[in-house]
Amino acid sequence: MTLSPLDVSKYEFSRALRGYDPSEVRAFLERVADELSSLQTQLNTLTEQNRVFAAKLSAYQEMEQNLRDSLVATQEAARSNREQAEREREQILRETQVDADRMRLDVQREISALREELRALKVHRDAYVKRLRFLLRAHSELIDLIEQESPDITDEHSPTTDR
Repeated sequence: MTLSPLDVSKYEFSRALRGYDPSEVRAFLERVADELSSLQTQLNTLTEQNRVFAAKLSAYQEMEQNLRDSLVATQEAARSNREQAEREREQILRETQVDADRMRLDVQREISALREELRALKVHRDAYVKRLRFLLRAHSELIDLIEQESPDITDEHSPTTDR
């Protein structure tokens, strides 16, 4: 059985010969009832605070779980983003390597074509120089031949001769 402050303050002791002083007992019972009332109020306050704190604790635990879930999700997203970035980097590197190889091949082809064109130009130049030398020799020989075959004509009546 639970005692309330009212139970303590209303309690009546039976009377006996040479018993306790009833006014002292009454005063003590009043003090005990007041203390019990105060303790009951404190208990009620603490019980309410405990309920509030338990609700807050539950809310904080829920927040903590949400934060943990968010942290895990963020870590997973970051890992996924890193993996995606790595895949994209590797793809870009592969594409860049393919482009570089293609460009290198194109440049090598162009260099080969230019070398072939240069070789052909040298062949044409050499042939042209040979023809020019041939023509020069032929004209020189023709001039020599013409000079040898023509008589030395001295015109005595020529206006440029002074006597």
